[in-house]
Amino acid sequence: MSFEHVVSYRKAAKGLMVACFVGLLVIWSVDLLSFRWSQKSPEISALWTPPTTTTTMDESHQIMLSSDSITVNKNKFSWIDDRNDQQHQLEMKSVFAKAFSTSVGNSDIHPFYYKAKHNPAANDITILTTITKSRIHTLATLTQRYQGPISVTLHISPDESGEQALDLLAATIQQEPAMQKYVDVHLIKDKMDRQLNLWRNVARFFARTENVMMLDVDFYLCTDFRKHILTNPAAMELLNNGHSALVIPAFEFTKQEDGLDFKTFPTTKAQLVERYQDNAIDMFHAFWTPGHGPTDYPKWLSLSSTSSNDDTHHQQLPYKVTEYQHSYEPYIVFKKENHPWCDERFFGYGSNKAACLFELYVSGVDYYVMPQDFIIHQTHEYPNEARSLERYYNRRLYNQFREEVCLRYARMFVTQGEWETPSSANLIEQCNLLPRFQSTIKAFL
Repeated sequence: MSFEHVVSYRKAAKGLMVACFVGLLVIWSVDLLSFRWSQKSPEISALWTPPTTTTTMDESHQIMLSSDSITVNKNKFSWIDDRNDQQHQLEMKSVFAKAFSTSVGNSDIHPFYYKAKHNPAANDITILTTITKSRIHTLATLTQRYQGPISVTLHISPDESGEQALDLLAATIQQEPAMQKYVDVHLIKDKMDRQLNLWRNVARFFARTENVMMLDVDFYLCTDFRKHILTNPAAMELLNNGHSALVIPAFEFTKQEDGLDFKTFPTTKAQLVERYQDNAIDMFHAFWTPGHGPTDYPKWLSLSSTSSNDDTHHQQLPYKVTEYQHSYEPYIVFKKENHPWCDERFFGYGSNKAACLFELYVSGVDYYVMPQDFIIHQTHEYPNEARSLERYYNRRLYNQFREEVCLRYARMFVTQGEWETPSSANLIEQCNLLPRFQSTIKAFL
């Protein structure tokens, strides 16, 4: 090949690169035009093209969504909606049906939610939970008991069963005033089931309070932990420092049939201790001690209790979890902001919540146990065959995930000059247990 040909090829290559670069700039500029900054609040309007073309509400209060834009802010997907309380309760089924038929771009998270009428105080505690059709009535029970803000992600399939789930949810909201008042519902329409960490993240992202609690919907709230935390200066100091999470101990009945009727559950610690001593109740999933053992149930049970709801007992200091291990997955209250999100690579059962809480712990958050409060699992069937296979693959993923998290946060702590400080103490404690971690970290020091 001659020198002139080489030069001509190089010129052509340079020209092609310039053309590609210009093309990317054009695409990027067009993309930017799809966002508009709001002058009234730190909101962004994102381009959205649903099947409908107008934004109206007819006499039946059915909402027709605009093809122009929806409003997206840090708390919710929504359209601007100034309906009054009476209108807010009308024709829920038509609204849900409309939401089912639309989606945001390529996302499975819909620009639809049912917003609760109650505006919670900033420092309140929002329960984060996820449901499918089979847990809608369980959500109603949770709402009646909690009487506080709940952010729930509803997963439906893009078929007839999804429509049935929306019908059931709409009817349940219409019939249950507590759900109308306290529950924010966020819809995910997707063929893929059990994307539990994604669903948790959606519920947390749209929570409207500073404090949140990650909870499975099928637990019964036996004590008013929300009141006991918000009125306990020691608990609030831990929560507000941003480096602590509060554990609510979880129990279950030793005979599964005893856990079917929540109306028979103990509602004071003294009642629970009595049943525990009679072997009627044990720690949640006692067959898998690492899951909840670090809560230190013997210590919790040994702390004084009362047969009444004496508030003085709920001013006791939470105690610190000192025997943490990587399979620990308690139910915790923590700050919504400035903490890691659940890793969405975990699909199905097994290790998904443990991964959330491991990263939280390694990032520098300590766990403290509320000494008088507890929750109890309500019995239901488990799909054991699916769970077994999913657990197998998630265990393998979790081993790699722990190494990744340890190295990522170790590098961050070293870079920020926080290595071997209280901030990195949890990481050093846990990550030193991993093979080759100590030798690898020397490269950063």
